[in-house]
Amino acid sequence: MPPAPAALSDAATPTVTFTLLTLLPTELAIGETREICVRVESSEPFVMAIALSDAYYPGRGVLFDGSSARAHTTSADLCLTITGRDSTSDLPAVTDWPADEDWPAGVVPLAVRVGARFPGGVIVGSTFLFGVVVV
Repeated sequence: MPPAPAALSDAATPTVTFTLLTLLPTELAIGETREICVRVESSEPFVMAIALSDAYYPGRGVLFDGSSARAHTTSADLCLTITGRDSTSDLPAVTDWPADEDWPAGVVPLAVRVGARFPGGVIVGSTFLFGVVVV
């Protein structure tokens, strides 16, 4: 079994930035596909960086292609593909998701959640919220 990576010391706490590289879609046609990309940059090498999708109505309105991850580097461009699946016109309004955000009827509330894990279990993350209407 390989040795565990050394933990970060207090002096080596990583500085991490998450930069949205593409515009978040607000409207998609049924069958239309867009790519959402986020750049993760760190002052220290991360064990892994990953981008995941989150949805208030999983599988309704849109589909994501899974996740995107990179390991053992200090910079990664992580991209997810989103596709309009079916009309969102029948979706009711949503309140307080994921925390205090409210969404009007006909919009599917979504998030791209990006995180970086470092030796010793340190995790730094960011969330990009958006809503999409599928027509």
